[in-house]
Amino acid sequence: MLNIGVYSSKTNRSFSGGSLPRRARGCIFASRPPVKVLIHSSHESRVDITSPVTAAVEEQKQQQLEAVEQPSDNIAGVTRKKRPGRQADSTDAVASFLTRRFGIAGGLAWLGFLAIGTLGEQVKTRLEVANEINGTKDVQDAPEVVLPSGVRYRDLRVGGGQNPIKGYLAVVDYIGTADGVEFESTRARGKPIVFLYGSRPFTGGMCPGLEEALGSMRAGGRRLVTVPPEMGFGERGSVLRATEHVPNKQGIIPPGATLVYDVELVRVSIPPS
Repeated sequence: MLNIGVYSSKTNRSFSGGSLPRRARGCIFASRPPVKVLIHSSHESRVDITSPVTAAVEEQKQQQLEAVEQPSDNIAGVTRKKRPGRQADSTDAVASFLTRRFGIAGGLAWLGFLAIGTLGEQVKTRLEVANEINGTKDVQDAPEVVLPSGVRYRDLRVGGGQNPIKGYLAVVDYIGTADGVEFESTRARGKPIVFLYGSRPFTGGMCPGLEEALGSMRAGGRRLVTVPPEMGFGERGSVLRATEHVPNKQGIIPPGATLVYDVELVRVSIPPS
């Protein structure tokens, strides 16, 4: 069996191997640092045990290396390890690409492009509102127009804004009567109807005949529309029920009723994405 020990010049005993053999007591190790000694026994195996002193030195070196690799700040007597800084990711993929490819100048150029685009949209909106106001005018004794579907209308005010487009938001104010009896008035309750033009199902007292009449109107315009039963609610009629946004809505449209709408197209706009 192999015994390994570390011996110093001041003792004849080892740290791990017991007393020295009798023939080794005469050895003197002067003032050299502790060394690793291998003692062979009759067996062929060999065991290498590291000196505790050497292990302590290696551990100290490792701690010094770690201290160099991970610098720390000493603030108010408290040592804190530095954490790697986090870089903010841009939510705009185009801006990120241009910044990486062309540097800060590329990112600033893209920012300027977006700013000009936003300004252009604001100018366009202001021009549309101005045209709607300036192009709107009241008319008297306008001729009645009869559509192939049987829907009739007569303009009371011609608008100067945009025509309704399928998928766009349309804001409508109207007073609706069925066979001369009022069934709904958005003007009385102060809440116009907002809906996607061309969508189904219809909102409130809207019907196919009224939607057809709105198609040729411009924002700011007002019409008196007459809808025959087959383009209104037909033989089934309709009952308007209260909703979350309009809790006081109520009205009955009897079967086979002819509908008359005093309708105003307040606004046409692109729906929010």
